[in-house]
Amino acid sequence: MSLLHLDFDMSPYTRTSGFCSLIAPHIRRIKTLRVERIPTIKDFKEALPNFPQSVPNLQSLDLARAGSGGVSHWDWSVNPFGSLPNTLTSLVLDDIPLYPSFLKIRTLTVLDLRYFDIHPTLDSILDLVEDNRSLESVDLTIDFISSPSSSSQRRSATMNRLRHLSVSCWDATAARALISSIPLRRGGHLKITFRDEEMELENILHGIPMTHFPNLLSPTFMEYASSDKYSPRAIQLIGPNGSFLYYHGCCQADPFTEFSVLPLTNIRELRFVETGLPMTFDPSSFPTLKALTLKCVTDVSRLFSPLLSDHSLFPSLKTLGFLECVITEDFMEELTRFASNRKNTVSAWLHRVVIVHRDGEFPSAASIRGLERHVSIVDVRFGTSLPTDLT
Repeated sequence: MSLLHLDFDMSPYTRTSGFCSLIAPHIRRIKTLRVERIPTIKDFKEALPNFPQSVPNLQSLDLARAGSGGVSHWDWSVNPFGSLPNTLTSLVLDDIPLYPSFLKIRTLTVLDLRYFDIHPTLDSILDLVEDNRSLESVDLTIDFISSPSSSSQRRSATMNRLRHLSVSCWDATAARALISSIPLRRGGHLKITFRDEEMELENILHGIPMTHFPNLLSPTFMEYASSDKYSPRAIQLIGPNGSFLYYHGCCQADPFTEFSVLPLTNIRELRFVETGLPMTFDPSSFPTLKALTLKCVTDVSRLFSPLLSDHSLFPSLKTLGFLECVITEDFMEELTRFASNRKNTVSAWLHRVVIVHRDGEFPSAASIRGLERHVSIVDVRFGTSLPTDLT
């Protein structure tokens, strides 16, 4: 028996009275069910009669409520999810209440909860996570009515397989409670999306032992990115023990003030994407830095010239990379002097400069030849991305 994937939009434009008769002969074959814009429980039950008993082979369930009309438009007295099949491994709920039948599932590997109008309790979410020891990925987008207070009394869940945890919310206390109660395996990926411009990373991580984050113990790569002044800034840390990705609703905050709570002394590659160098950027905080790269469409002289004034900065620096940058002849002269001074005084002198541009706006051939006298590799090429082997 071949299994089916059903994606059903219940908006008024696509709902038809003939749907039930069309799907009824095949309903037992449904493997993946996605139902979008569910207006009411009554409509859902009419579209899929005898659900979930009618779908014994269901492995993935994705349900989304229509619009954002508030919980008053949802009939809580009707529970259409009496007994979900034990084949279910993926559950995605978009403003669908956590009915008791969801809390009884024990077979999930993927859990994605998105709540904006409905405000579940922290305990109900943690119960669902803790009882599904097979979970590999948990994605939580939640706005609590008030900060959870019971998290400090709970024992942290012991997850056997969890490698990906994503938390998105407004409240730092809520984020801290979720993160501290759902530990990751070594090698895991932690993502935090924080939308309160007044809060900082320290507010989220405060009071949580660093040993709780094996993926943050020794990061070797850091990227600071923001596509424009209106976009959230993103900071990514990657190391041998996992990775950390942090989005903040305010792009003006300084990451090097905020990230002082994290160990950065082992960073080997530092990348700036569409950002300047923050005021508190301190090269001495990166004693093992080997590659420093920048992607922007502005003149890099203003950003890099202060760094080139002292050839002893970044004692381990081997590579500088520029993508889509405007590089003037004056800057090439500064860079050449910097490379020459480092070569004469620093054992680990700069030995590679990479310049990549999609439109071929490169420095002159003379300035490139001048730099080549002091740098072993000057790599100038057309393209849209920097090489991956920078360190």
